[in-house]
Amino acid sequence: MHKALEQSFEEVVPFGPVDSNYKIIPKAKGRLLRMMTGKVYKYQYDIRLAKRMASIIDRKISEHNPDVLVASLMNPEMAYVKSDVPFYLTSDATSVLLNEVYGSHSNLHPLSVKEAKHLEKKAFEKATRLILPLQWLADSAMKDYGVPSSKIEVIPYGANLDTEISEDEVEQVIKRRQESPKIKLLFVGIRWEEKGGPFVVEVLRSLLQKGMDTELHIVGCEPEITNQPDGIKTMGFVDKEKEEGREQLHRLYKEAMFFIMPTKAECVGMSFIEAASYALPAIGSETGGVPEAVLDNETGLICRSAHTPEEVADWIMNVRKDAQRYTNLSQQAYDKYRHNMNWENWSNRVRDVIDNEMGKG
Repeated sequence: MHKALEQSFEEVVPFGPVDSNYKIIPKAKGRLLRMMTGKVYKYQYDIRLAKRMASIIDRKISEHNPDVLVASLMNPEMAYVKSDVPFYLTSDATSVLLNEVYGSHSNLHPLSVKEAKHLEKKAFEKATRLILPLQWLADSAMKDYGVPSSKIEVIPYGANLDTEISEDEVEQVIKRRQESPKIKLLFVGIRWEEKGGPFVVEVLRSLLQKGMDTELHIVGCEPEITNQPDGIKTMGFVDKEKEEGREQLHRLYKEAMFFIMPTKAECVGMSFIEAASYALPAIGSETGGVPEAVLDNETGLICRSAHTPEEVADWIMNVRKDAQRYTNLSQQAYDKYRHNMNWENWSNRVRDVIDNEMGKG
């Protein structure tokens, strides 16, 4: 995001890190509340901490005198900012949606829920405009916080990889996948259970039982798999900050035939955007923002709760055997990435929004 903004604006000054030693107090408060009630208190939403963070941001604004602020994942911190410098707020979730989607937010202390919503509502009201990556988030901002639709711009994020394939490579990459005797499935996720890993193993098992030569490459974790079927290649954590890691991910995305992550909890779905940057059809789930990153039967498959591993395996087999269908899914995934889900598009559209707001459009 920072790199993209540097391409669209004359000067971009990072204000981070924004931190306060005061956070030890709400952390201690959280431990105490957990002991007393068994409920989780998210210290990040503590109102006194938010006010201290806001004062740090105000001080940085005074020092640098920016024309405009773009605040990413800073909903609580921006709630009490006093400066009248226009700011644009972007985030991959609202606290309401996190509570609905993630198990880690299912046991929150009522005070934490109340403070989170208070801070977000205040930040949303103060923001010049919300720049959100998903309509799913925009709907929450309108329904749960009363933000008018005129104050929201939906602009998808891009892929968080430094590598991709070029438009000139797409046709050849798709052809090599189709010529491969193996079906290579790629799973990328750190939290195996939450990201639907066990379901993926059953899909692999079904494909093998149907006589399909299939491999599953698991990146990000090393799960213990009961009665592990053949064909599983476990990579563990791959560091994309290092050249070796980037090269390994580049190869895995290029060689895979399908990306598969039927996740139980997801917001933006960055991994699906990364798959699209490699013209890779993706199999996701009807969770969070995934259906906006993966268009059902246009750029991949959306697994619904009624889908069985056998049904997903049948879909993979049918697409594998239909060269034109596979080509269409792959090309449409890449087109969606090139024209919509990339950081250049994001930063250019952010610039347009800001210019129009400031009367430069």
